[in-house]
Amino acid sequence: MTRFRNVALVVALVVVAAGGFYFLRDEPEVAAPTASLPTQAPAPAEPGKPPPTVSDSTPVEAHKPRTTTGSDPFELIRSLAKAAFNGDGRAQYQISRELDRCEMTLALVRKQAGDPETVIWSLPETGWPQPMKEGAIVELRRCIRLLKEDPFADLPPRKDGYSFRYWMDRAVESGYPQAVVERSLSDWSRQTEGGTHAMRANSESFDKLASTAASGDPEIALTIGFRQSMFEDPARKTSASAWMLAACRLGADCSASSKVVPFWMCYDPNFANCSVDGNVELMVSTALSPGDYGDAYAQSQVIEEALRSRDPDVIRKLLEKLL
Repeated sequence: MTRFRNVALVVALVVVAAGGFYFLRDEPEVAAPTASLPTQAPAPAEPGKPPPTVSDSTPVEAHKPRTTTGSDPFELIRSLAKAAFNGDGRAQYQISRELDRCEMTLALVRKQAGDPETVIWSLPETGWPQPMKEGAIVELRRCIRLLKEDPFADLPPRKDGYSFRYWMDRAVESGYPQAVVERSLSDWSRQTEGGTHAMRANSESFDKLASTAASGDPEIALTIGFRQSMFEDPARKTSASAWMLAACRLGADCSASSKVVPFWMCYDPNFANCSVDGNVELMVSTALSPGDYGDAYAQSQVIEEALRSRDPDVIRKLLEKLL
């Protein structure tokens, strides 16, 4: 199973059901859940009163505008290359994610003869339904220049090239928060075999997660919650949903254009969350039962208060409960 197809399946079934993740390649693959989707969103925690939305809340602090993913990632990467090479952690992280996202599609055609689009259209129908192929074609057209041109041509030659792994490692070394939290979660997952053996985790991962979450960036909390929502344990899924709800109220981008939640890979138009109106809060409310949603909303209020306090010790305790 190719990485694009695997992640697309996870997104189609799990993003809509509050789980899964747009994995970096050092992450383990996960199986899509078998649970059927609810036909409607459950009632909110307080009958008749919906949870606060992003617009109802004031972010912890104003963060620098993030560069959006444009229609030509080649130009974006090339524009960031020199800054990244000179040590800009944010630029390093953005390049890594753009390369990683594009490679999921480019890997389908990179070593294949013939027209790339024809290669994708010829994929077997049994594993590649029409909407998934259409999604792959859209990504191929967005990323095609990276298959033919080098966005790092102005940088000094490097024996192993400038891969997404290289830039992610550099971003972690630079201490860029989003890179640090993703690497810490990856380390924790490996150490504990996906949380199965929690006692095997070392304190360093928790310390990094707690200190990074205390930075005030709600995107960090959204990342933590979304990554953990992929696990099948019901209690963890509920707590992970609480982290996402708290992050949305604190100002994270929880819209369909979220950089953390890969709605862009939600290829099935029959799912409401695959539309332009999809958002994280709707995703969570649709995925959980009314009772679990009420529990998640209550937990999210505690998490929100802790994140506002920026107290690493308090946040660490909440992370220990989640992980």
